[in-house]
Amino acid sequence: MTKQFLSLLLGLLLLAACTDGQEATTVIPVETATSPPPSTATNTATATPSPIPVTSTPAPTDTATSTPMATVAASATPSPTQTPSPTDTPPPTATPYPTAVFQPATIPLSDIAAHMGEEVTVVGQITAVSSFSGGYKFKLSDGVTLLLWNNVYDDCWDAPQLNIGATVQATGEVGEYEGDLQIVPNFGGDVKVTTAGAAAAPSYPIGELGDHIDERVMVTGSVVRVEGAGSGTKIFIADDTGEVLIFIWQNTLDRVPNNIALGMAGTRVRVTGVVQLYRSNREIIPVLPYDVVVLE
Repeated sequence: MTKQFLSLLLGLLLLAACTDGQEATTVIPVETATSPPPSTATNTATATPSPIPVTSTPAPTDTATSTPMATVAASATPSPTQTPSPTDTPPPTATPYPTAVFQPATIPLSDIAAHMGEEVTVVGQITAVSSFSGGYKFKLSDGVTLLLWNNVYDDCWDAPQLNIGATVQATGEVGEYEGDLQIVPNFGGDVKVTTAGAAAAPSYPIGELGDHIDERVMVTGSVVRVEGAGSGTKIFIADDTGEVLIFIWQNTLDRVPNNIALGMAGTRVRVTGVVQLYRSNREIIPVLPYDVVVLE
């Protein structure tokens, strides 16, 4: 038995030695296999961020939900801003202003001499008209002159009705020139026509004007020729009975409606003015721009 026991013990020892050898050989590969994993570990670590974009996908859903909120806020803002506007326009403080405007006293023309240098309002009828290079004079009843400088005449809307026979209301400063009392408005709106006048006068053939010297007449004819004359213009017109010179001062010619046509031969015109003799020649001098009417 001793031999058998010894041989069994020897076999166990050999078996143990074999197993120890196998474990040594198997341990070594395990250690070498575990030495390179740092690189593989990093690869697995870099692969893990791929889920991160997946977690960021909810962000668009947040922006989509925020857009309707903006529209609600925009629709709510206009309503409060419009409600204060009616309450901001209450006090019409400008209404008292017209009552504070100075209104010149309306006086009779016969009392105008007592208001020298003052601004007054008068009412009168035009009985005669005259002109000069700077403007126009309208003789009113009681011998008072209504003086309109060129710029004031141009600014007067009622200028076409300002003629003999018109009734006017005028506001201006009272003055005197060469012994004549006059009222001088500053603006065209200070002169208002309540009854219109007209460039009316008896109409005669041109050939008969010799019998009406110093009379106010009306003639109709066609332009024959035009000549310059320094401060005025000579326009010769004719009809079947004769020819007459129409002398128009420059400031009046500038204000005749459609005055360009007066420079063309054949243009038919109607002229109102006083017949005068100048160097034995008959001539008519229209005073106001509306005394000359271009017919064609």
